[in-house]
Amino acid sequence: MSYDSPHTQEAYRRNINRWFDFCEQSGLEPLQARKPHGDVFTRWFLETARRPPKPKTVAQVLASVSSWYDYLHEAEAIEANRFKKTKRPKISRKRSETIALTKADARALLRAADADHGRERLRTAALVRLLLQVGVRVSEAVDAQIDDLGFARGYRTLSVTAKGKKPLIRRLPVETTHALDAYLSERARLEGVELRDLRGPLFATSSGRPWDRSKAFEVVQAGIESKVTPNALRHTYASLAEEAGATMREIQLDLGHANVSTTEIYVHSRDRLEKDTSQLASVLE
Repeated sequence: MSYDSPHTQEAYRRNINRWFDFCEQSGLEPLQARKPHGDVFTRWFLETARRPPKPKTVAQVLASVSSWYDYLHEAEAIEANRFKKTKRPKISRKRSETIALTKADARALLRAADADHGRERLRTAALVRLLLQVGVRVSEAVDAQIDDLGFARGYRTLSVTAKGKKPLIRRLPVETTHALDAYLSERARLEGVELRDLRGPLFATSSGRPWDRSKAFEVVQAGIESKVTPNALRHTYASLAEEAGATMREIQLDLGHANVSTTEIYVHSRDRLEKDTSQLASVLE
Protein backbone atom coordinates (compact mmCIF):
# COMPACT_ATOMS: atom_id res chain seq x y z
CA MET A 1 0.00 0.00 0.00
CA SER A 2 3.02 2.29 0.16
CA TYR A 3 2.99 2.54 -3.66
CA ASP A 4 0.78 5.23 -5.18
CA SER A 5 0.12 3.51 -8.49
CA PRO A 6 -2.59 0.81 -8.34
CA HIS A 7 -0.83 -0.94 -11.23
CA THR A 8 2.40 -1.12 -9.23
CA GLN A 9 0.48 -2.35 -6.20
CA GLU A 10 -1.12 -5.11 -8.25
CA ALA A 11 2.20 -6.16 -9.81
CA TYR A 12 3.87 -6.49 -6.39
CA ARG A 13 0.87 -8.30 -4.93
CA ARG A 14 0.84 -10.78 -7.83
CA ASN A 15 4.59 -11.42 -7.75
CA ILE A 16 4.89 -11.82 -3.98
CA ASN A 17 1.85 -14.11 -3.93
CA ARG A 18 3.77 -16.38 -6.30
CA TRP A 19 6.54 -16.53 -3.73
CA PHE A 20 4.03 -17.31 -0.96
CA ASP A 21 2.55 -20.12 -3.08
CA PHE A 22 6.02 -21.61 -3.40
CA CYS A 23 6.67 -21.28 0.33
CA GLU A 24 3.37 -22.97 1.14
CA GLN A 25 3.94 -25.87 -1.25
CA SER A 26 7.51 -26.42 -0.08
CA GLY A 27 6.82 -25.91 3.63
CA LEU A 28 9.20 -22.97 3.82
CA GLU A 29 8.74 -20.27 6.45
CA PRO A 30 9.16 -17.05 4.37
CA LEU A 31 11.20 -15.26 7.03
CA GLN A 32 13.72 -18.13 7.00
CA ALA A 33 14.39 -17.89 3.25
CA ARG A 34 17.97 -17.98 2.00
CA LYS A 35 19.62 -17.69 -1.40
CA PRO A 36 19.23 -21.43 -2.25
CA HIS A 37 15.49 -21.14 -1.67
CA GLY A 38 15.39 -18.30 -4.17
CA ASP A 39 17.24 -20.37 -6.75
CA VAL A 40 14.81 -23.27 -6.32
CA PHE A 41 11.89 -20.82 -6.52
CA THR A 42 13.12 -19.67 -9.92
CA ARG A 43 13.07 -23.26 -11.19
CA TRP A 44 9.64 -23.83 -9.63
CA PHE A 45 8.26 -20.70 -11.26
CA LEU A 46 9.56 -21.75 -14.68
CA GLU A 47 8.08 -25.24 -14.39
CA THR A 48 4.67 -24.30 -12.97
CA ALA A 49 3.87 -21.32 -15.21
CA ARG A 50 1.03 -21.90 -17.68
CA ARG A 51 3.25 -20.57 -20.44
CA PRO A 52 7.05 -20.34 -20.39
CA PRO A 53 7.74 -16.90 -18.88
CA LYS A 54 10.17 -14.54 -20.55
CA PRO A 55 13.46 -13.84 -18.74
CA LYS A 56 12.28 -10.27 -18.11
CA THR A 57 9.17 -11.59 -16.34
CA VAL A 58 11.24 -13.92 -14.16
CA ALA A 59 13.60 -11.07 -13.29
CA GLN A 60 10.66 -8.82 -12.34
CA VAL A 61 9.20 -11.48 -10.03
CA LEU A 62 12.54 -12.01 -8.30
CA ALA A 63 13.07 -8.26 -8.00
CA SER A 64 9.66 -7.86 -6.35
CA VAL A 65 10.38 -10.57 -3.78
CA SER A 66 13.83 -9.16 -3.07
CA SER A 67 12.33 -5.69 -2.67
CA TRP A 68 9.91 -7.10 -0.10
CA TYR A 69 12.79 -8.56 1.90
CA ASP A 70 14.59 -5.21 1.70
CA TYR A 71 11.47 -3.64 3.19
CA LEU A 72 11.38 -6.26 5.99
CA HIS A 73 15.06 -5.58 6.74
CA GLU A 74 14.46 -1.82 6.89
CA ALA A 75 11.50 -2.47 9.20
CA GLU A 76 13.84 -4.57 11.40
CA ALA A 77 11.70 -7.68 10.93
CA ILE A 78 14.70 -9.66 9.63
CA GLU A 79 18.45 -9.29 10.10
CA ALA A 80 19.33 -9.17 6.42
CA ASN A 81 17.93 -9.74 2.93
CA ARG A 82 19.41 -13.16 2.16
CA PHE A 83 17.21 -13.47 -0.92
CA LYS A 84 19.05 -10.64 -2.67
CA LYS A 85 21.80 -12.82 -4.15
CA THR A 86 19.37 -15.19 -5.87
CA LYS A 87 20.50 -15.77 -9.43
CA ARG A 88 18.51 -13.72 -11.93
CA PRO A 89 18.25 -13.94 -15.71
CA LYS A 90 20.56 -11.60 -17.55
CA ILE A 91 18.47 -8.91 -19.19
CA SER A 92 19.87 -6.53 -21.75
CA ARG A 93 18.83 -2.99 -20.89
CA LYS A 94 19.58 -1.88 -24.42
CA ARG A 95 17.17 -4.23 -26.15
CA SER A 96 13.40 -4.71 -26.16
CA GLU A 97 11.35 -7.70 -27.28
CA THR A 98 8.64 -5.32 -28.49
CA ILE A 99 8.67 -4.64 -32.22
CA ALA A 100 7.29 -1.37 -33.56
CA LEU A 101 4.77 -1.48 -36.39
CA THR A 102 5.63 -0.28 -39.85
CA LYS A 103 3.87 2.82 -41.12
CA ALA A 104 1.70 0.63 -43.36
CA ASP A 105 0.71 -1.61 -40.46
CA ALA A 106 -0.02 1.42 -38.28
CA ARG A 107 -2.34 2.81 -40.94
CA ALA A 108 -4.02 -0.57 -41.28
CA LEU A 109 -4.63 -0.66 -37.54
CA LEU A 110 -6.20 2.81 -37.59
CA ARG A 111 -8.45 1.83 -40.49
CA ALA A 112 -9.52 -1.33 -38.68
CA ALA A 113 -10.29 0.61 -35.49
CA ASP A 114 -12.28 3.24 -37.39
CA ALA A 115 -14.23 0.55 -39.26
CA ASP A 116 -15.13 -1.45 -36.15
CA HIS A 117 -18.87 -2.15 -35.94
CA GLY A 118 -19.00 -3.16 -32.30
CA ARG A 119 -21.06 -1.41 -29.64
CA GLU A 120 -17.97 0.30 -28.27
CA ARG A 121 -16.43 1.09 -31.66
CA LEU A 122 -16.05 4.82 -30.91
CA ARG A 123 -14.21 4.05 -27.68
CA THR A 124 -11.95 1.61 -29.52
CA ALA A 125 -11.11 4.12 -32.25
CA ALA A 126 -10.38 6.85 -29.69
CA LEU A 127 -8.12 4.61 -27.59
CA VAL A 128 -6.13 3.26 -30.54
CA ARG A 129 -5.54 6.76 -31.89
CA LEU A 130 -4.51 8.08 -28.49
CA LEU A 131 -1.99 5.27 -28.00
CA LEU A 132 -0.63 5.33 -31.53
CA GLN A 133 -0.72 9.04 -32.36
CA VAL A 134 0.24 10.45 -28.94
CA GLY A 135 2.29 7.57 -27.51
CA VAL A 136 0.82 7.57 -24.00
CA ARG A 137 1.00 4.46 -21.84
CA VAL A 138 -2.20 2.44 -21.64
CA SER A 139 -2.25 3.01 -17.87
CA GLU A 140 -2.05 6.77 -18.47
CA ALA A 141 -4.97 6.55 -20.89
CA VAL A 142 -7.29 4.53 -18.62
CA ASP A 143 -6.37 6.61 -15.56
CA ALA A 144 -7.15 9.91 -17.31
CA GLN A 145 -10.31 11.85 -16.50
CA ILE A 146 -12.48 13.89 -18.85
CA ASP A 147 -11.43 16.99 -16.90
CA ASP A 148 -7.84 16.26 -17.97
CA LEU A 149 -8.76 17.39 -21.49
CA GLY A 150 -8.04 21.06 -22.02
CA PHE A 151 -6.67 23.85 -24.16
CA ALA A 152 -3.27 25.53 -24.17
CA ARG A 153 -2.21 28.28 -26.60
CA GLY A 154 -5.02 27.26 -28.93
CA TYR A 155 -4.17 23.55 -28.92
CA ARG A 156 -6.27 20.69 -27.56
CA THR A 157 -4.35 18.94 -24.80
CA LEU A 158 -4.49 15.98 -22.45
CA SER A 159 -2.84 16.00 -19.04
CA VAL A 160 -1.56 12.60 -17.91
CA THR A 161 0.37 11.39 -14.91
CA ALA A 162 3.51 9.62 -16.11
CA LYS A 163 5.67 7.23 -14.12
CA GLY A 164 7.00 8.72 -10.92
CA LYS A 165 3.81 10.80 -10.63
CA LYS A 166 5.24 13.27 -13.13
CA PRO A 167 2.56 15.53 -14.69
CA LEU A 168 2.77 15.61 -18.46
CA ILE A 169 0.70 17.74 -20.84
CA ARG A 170 0.44 16.37 -24.37
CA ARG A 171 -0.85 18.12 -27.46
CA LEU A 172 -3.51 16.10 -29.27
CA PRO A 173 -3.43 15.70 -33.07
CA VAL A 174 -6.59 16.76 -34.91
CA GLU A 175 -7.49 13.15 -35.79
CA THR A 176 -7.14 12.03 -32.18
CA THR A 177 -9.24 14.96 -31.00
CA HIS A 178 -12.01 14.10 -33.48
CA ALA A 179 -12.05 10.47 -32.33
CA LEU A 180 -12.24 11.48 -28.66
CA ASP A 181 -14.96 14.06 -29.34
CA ALA A 182 -17.06 11.51 -31.24
CA TYR A 183 -16.73 8.99 -28.42
CA LEU A 184 -17.49 11.47 -25.64
CA SER A 185 -20.41 12.99 -27.54
CA GLU A 186 -21.99 9.56 -27.85
CA ARG A 187 -21.43 8.93 -24.13
CA ALA A 188 -23.08 12.23 -23.29
CA ARG A 189 -26.06 11.37 -25.52
CA LEU A 190 -26.51 8.00 -23.84
CA GLU A 191 -26.30 9.57 -20.38
CA GLY A 192 -28.74 12.29 -21.36
CA VAL A 193 -26.43 15.21 -20.56
CA GLU A 194 -24.72 17.97 -22.49
CA LEU A 195 -21.15 17.20 -23.56
CA ARG A 196 -19.84 20.07 -21.43
CA ASP A 197 -21.48 18.47 -18.37
CA LEU A 198 -20.01 15.00 -18.91
CA ARG A 199 -17.73 13.89 -16.06
CA GLY A 200 -15.81 10.80 -15.03
CA PRO A 201 -13.07 8.66 -16.59
CA LEU A 202 -11.91 9.56 -20.08
CA PHE A 203 -12.47 5.92 -21.04
CA ALA A 204 -15.34 4.22 -19.23
CA THR A 205 -17.42 1.05 -19.32
CA SER A 206 -21.04 1.13 -20.44
CA SER A 207 -22.01 1.61 -16.78
CA GLY A 208 -19.68 4.60 -16.42
CA ARG A 209 -17.04 2.85 -14.33
CA PRO A 210 -13.31 3.28 -15.08
CA TRP A 211 -12.14 1.02 -17.87
CA ASP A 212 -9.88 -1.80 -16.71
CA ARG A 213 -6.41 -1.80 -18.24
CA SER A 214 -6.60 -5.51 -19.08
CA LYS A 215 -9.76 -4.89 -21.09
CA ALA A 216 -8.04 -2.08 -22.95
CA PHE A 217 -5.34 -4.57 -23.98
CA GLU A 218 -7.96 -6.75 -25.64
CA VAL A 219 -9.16 -4.10 -28.08
CA VAL A 220 -5.72 -3.11 -29.32
CA GLN A 221 -5.47 -5.68 -32.09
CA ALA A 222 -6.93 -6.00 -35.59
CA GLY A 223 -6.02 -5.61 -39.22
CA ILE A 224 -2.46 -6.99 -39.19
CA GLU A 225 -0.85 -10.38 -38.86
CA SER A 226 1.36 -9.86 -35.82
CA LYS A 227 0.08 -9.54 -32.27
CA VAL A 228 -0.33 -5.92 -31.21
CA THR A 229 0.01 -4.64 -27.66
CA PRO A 230 -0.38 -1.12 -26.27
CA ASN A 231 3.38 -0.98 -25.71
CA ALA A 232 3.95 -1.86 -29.37
CA LEU A 233 1.92 1.22 -30.28
CA ARG A 234 4.10 3.31 -27.98
CA HIS A 235 7.20 1.95 -29.70
CA THR A 236 5.58 2.71 -33.04
CA TYR A 237 4.89 6.30 -32.02
CA ALA A 238 8.54 6.81 -31.08
CA SER A 239 9.82 5.20 -34.28
CA LEU A 240 7.52 7.13 -36.61
CA ALA A 241 8.30 10.40 -34.81
CA GLU A 242 12.03 9.82 -35.26
CA GLU A 243 11.50 8.90 -38.90
CA ALA A 244 9.61 12.18 -39.41
CA GLY A 245 12.52 14.21 -38.05
CA ALA A 246 11.88 14.51 -34.29
CA THR A 247 15.01 14.57 -32.13
CA MET A 248 15.64 11.92 -29.51
CA ARG A 249 15.30 14.57 -26.81
CA GLU A 250 11.88 15.62 -28.12
CA ILE A 251 10.66 12.02 -28.16
CA GLN A 252 12.06 11.46 -24.66
CA LEU A 253 10.03 14.40 -23.34
CA ASP A 254 6.89 13.16 -25.14
CA LEU A 255 7.16 9.69 -23.64
CA GLY A 256 8.13 10.92 -20.18
CA HIS A 257 11.32 8.85 -20.04
CA ALA A 258 13.81 9.72 -17.31
CA ASN A 259 16.76 8.72 -19.53
CA VAL A 260 17.23 9.12 -23.26
CA SER A 261 18.78 5.64 -23.37
CA THR A 262 15.29 4.22 -22.76
CA THR A 263 13.93 6.26 -25.66
CA GLU A 264 16.67 4.92 -27.93
CA ILE A 265 15.49 1.38 -27.21
CA TYR A 266 11.99 2.31 -28.36
CA VAL A 267 13.25 3.82 -31.62
CA HIS A 268 15.74 1.10 -32.44
CA SER A 269 13.09 -1.63 -32.20
CA ARG A 270 11.53 -0.47 -35.46
CA ASP A 271 13.92 -1.64 -38.15
CA ARG A 272 15.67 -4.49 -36.33
CA LEU A 273 14.15 -7.10 -38.65
CA GLU A 274 14.61 -5.05 -41.82
CA LYS A 275 18.32 -4.59 -41.02
CA ASP A 276 18.94 -8.20 -39.97
CA THR A 277 22.24 -9.05 -41.65
CA SER A 278 21.00 -12.54 -42.55
CA GLN A 279 19.74 -10.90 -45.72
CA LEU A 280 23.30 -10.03 -46.68
CA ALA A 281 24.44 -13.62 -46.17
CA SER A 282 21.63 -14.91 -48.39
CA VAL A 283 23.72 -14.05 -51.46
CA LEU A 284 25.43 -17.41 -50.91
CA GLU A 285 22.40 -19.01 -52.54
